[in-house]
Amino acid sequence: MKKYIHTFCLLFIALVFQSCLFQEELLFDKSASDRLTSTMKADNDSLLSAQNGWAMEYFATPESPGYTLMIKFEKSSKAIISGKSELTGNLIVSDSSLYEMIGDTGPVLTFNTYNKVLHKFSDPDVSGLGLQGDYEFVVLKATTNQIVLKGKKRGVTILLNKFPLNITWQQHFSDIDAMNTFLFNGATNPLDLVVGNDTLIAYNGSTHIFRVAKPGEDPVLLGNDHPFIVTNYGLRFQSMDSLNNYSFQNFKLSDNKKQLVSTENPAVYIAGPVLNKFLYSDFSLWKADATQMSDNFKSAIKTLSDALIVKYLGKRNFEYIAVTNKANYANSIIIHVTGVDATYRILFSPVTGTTDKIMISLPLDNTNLYDNNGKKFYTEVPAIKTTLEAFCGEYIVSTDLPLNVKTVKYTRVDNPLQYFVVNK
Repeated sequence: MKKYIHTFCLLFIALVFQSCLFQEELLFDKSASDRLTSTMKADNDSLLSAQNGWAMEYFATPESPGYTLMIKFEKSSKAIISGKSELTGNLIVSDSSLYEMIGDTGPVLTFNTYNKVLHKFSDPDVSGLGLQGDYEFVVLKATTNQIVLKGKKRGVTILLNKFPLNITWQQHFSDIDAMNTFLFNGATNPLDLVVGNDTLIAYNGSTHIFRVAKPGEDPVLLGNDHPFIVTNYGLRFQSMDSLNNYSFQNFKLSDNKKQLVSTENPAVYIAGPVLNKFLYSDFSLWKADATQMSDNFKSAIKTLSDALIVKYLGKRNFEYIAVTNKANYANSIIIHVTGVDATYRILFSPVTGTTDKIMISLPLDNTNLYDNNGKKFYTEVPAIKTTLEAFCGEYIVSTDLPLNVKTVKYTRVDNPLQYFVVNK
């Protein structure tokens, strides 16, 4: 009996061992080459699945701003690529070239004939470097709606987002342009990057590379660069950033259009400057728009204009009135007549405890009221004093572009029907 039991056990072990071998053979029934070929085909099928193409969020290097490209892959191994940026003369430019999915350490998407849109990023310039971008990309991940690529040389993560059928490429470029204009449009005002309880200052947004520094720090010496791409919903940093245990990368414009809020952490957001403090400290020349002011201000300016014509026989005509933080006359009203600025120092300051109120008043004496030109006109044309007094009062300041402050409306607190608008 013992002999039979021993024989049975040996037979059972042999059968189990054979079964394990069979399962292992099934697990590795394909070679590494076959598995790579299968993955490459699946990735290429994903590229072809987007009937209206892909929106590519392209960064040339880790230090460069992002650009949107549109790409449509065809079964003929042709790729149609469109772009619109300063690199294309701010016009929509399209070109086609061949593409291929090749094998390396993994699937690699390569554009192996010249494309004047994509290869603009890798073309050398007179220095031999150019923008140093990639045109070969390792495929990291492919899902139904997004393909994640990595530049083969620069290692920058680049996204392909499947584009919907009901939007044209031209409309998408227009939407991004509109977002960029709303957010920046060449404006130089800094933005607040709020991370939980901390606030950093983000400079140079119009370059699409934020220079971020702590309040009071010199951004040139102590700041850090954060490249980003403008999207149709807001913007996306080139890489995931982390501060104070908050991670953030994607920012969506809020419903009230006053903030860009992180989709990863709502406690992280980008906001425009506190308006009354910004106007108090900004050095720009803010001209009053003669077409956007209530009748009381129009009347005061007409009176001044008529008085200048009578006094100087048309040789010194009124041209504009402006508010500025001029170096020698901080927080001043400038009345510009033909060929001459007449500057008048005013008491111009935020109302304590508010973010949107400013008080404008004249000093109690004339000691520091005017510069030399200002004194001459103030003495010779009494309507100057009347005009200055007309603009004095407490105002609520507001703007339609809270992130890109270029136009501000001043509305009297005691009479909302009296207002004027200034433009940078």
